[in-house]
Amino acid sequence: SDPGQFLLIVLAMQDQAGQPLQKRPRPGSDSLPPGVVAWQSVEEWHEEHKASFTPPICNKLMHKAQLSIMWVGGPNTRKDFHLEEGSEFFYQLRGDIEVVTLQRGERVAVPIRQGQVFCLPSRIPHSPQRPQKGSFGLVVERERAKDETDGLIFFTDFEASSPLVHWEQFFYCEDLGKDLPPVIGNYKQFLASEEGQRMTPQVPEAEDARPVKQDRVTEIPPPFYLEDFIRDNGRELAAGMQLPLFGQSHPDNEFRIFICGGPAQQVGNSWAGDTWIYQIRGSAELIVDGVTIPLGESCCCIVQPNVSFDIVRQADSIGMMVQSDPLGNKDPCAIGRDVCEEL
Repeated sequence: SDPGQFLLIVLAMQDQAGQPLQKRPRPGSDSLPPGVVAWQSVEEWHEEHKASFTPPICNKLMHKAQLSIMWVGGPNTRKDFHLEEGSEFFYQLRGDIEVVTLQRGERVAVPIRQGQVFCLPSRIPHSPQRPQKGSFGLVVERERAKDETDGLIFFTDFEASSPLVHWEQFFYCEDLGKDLPPVIGNYKQFLASEEGQRMTPQVPEAEDARPVKQDRVTEIPPPFYLEDFIRDNGRELAAGMQLPLFGQSHPDNEFRIFICGGPAQQVGNSWAGDTWIYQIRGSAELIVDGVTIPLGESCCCIVQPNVSFDIVRQADSIGMMVQSDPLGNKDPCAIGRDVCEEL
C-alpha cells in the first residue's frame, strides 16, 4: 500500500475527530526524526531498483550499519561456501532458493520456499543457490567486529556428501563489494596453477589455527512458512502479544526476531543495535521523538541504536521486528563474561 495515501487517511481521521495533530513526516521528505532511517515500501523500492536484481548483480543493500538489510534476486548460483562469525536471517518473498550447508561435517541442502523464513547460525559454511529468475528475498546480517574475519571456501567436489577443502582464504569483510573481488581473484590464480588444476584436497588445518572455528556439531532447524506461524499463534497475536519467531530452543542466540500483533501499544522500546521494523499486514505507527511515522503493509524502516521508540498497532496488525546481539553466539569465557563458570 502507498504510505502517502495512508498518511492522508490518518490525518483526515484525526481532523474529523477534533484531536490535535502530531508531527508527521512526508514520504520522500527529509523530515524523519533523528534515529530513523531507511523508511521504505519494500515493493516500491524493489520496483525502483529492479535493474539491480538482474544478472550479474542480483542484489542490493537497503541499509548497512549495525545490521545489513540486503535483498537478493535470481538467477544466481555459485560454487563457493561462506563462513562467518555472525548469523544470517532469510525471508523469501518470491520464488524458491536453496542454501547448501555443511552440518556436522555433512552436506545438507536446505530448500527455502516462497514465504518461508530460515535462521542460519554462526560459523556454518553455506552456499546460497538462487536459480529461479525473478526470485526475491531478504538476507539480514550483522556488522563484523574488528577482530572477526570471513572465510571463502572451495571444495574439490561441490556435490560431495563429505566435501574436502580445495582452497580457502580468510579476510576482514567490511564492504563485500570491495573486499570479496580480490579474494575471488586469488582463487582464480590458484585454480590456474599446477597445484590448483590437480584438484587435490588441502592438508586439513587444525581447527584452532583457522581464524573462524567452523561449527561442526549444530543441526539447524528447517525453514518454515511465516504464514503458518502467524496462523498457529493467531489468538496470541490478536491479543497484541509479541512472540519470538524462532522460539527458545533454536541454536542461534544472536538474532532477536519477533512477530508482533495488534491492537497493542509497545512503549519505551530501545536496543543497543539497529532495529529493523517491517509491516507484514495491516497498519501501525512508529513514534520517535514526538514524530509519528505511518507503517502500511510492506513498509519498513530502521531505528538506530539506543533510540527510544513506541509502536502503536491497530487491530489485525502484524509486524516483524529484527535485532541482533553480536555476542549471542560467543563463548562467554572467551569474551570475559561474568557468567563464565569455573571448570
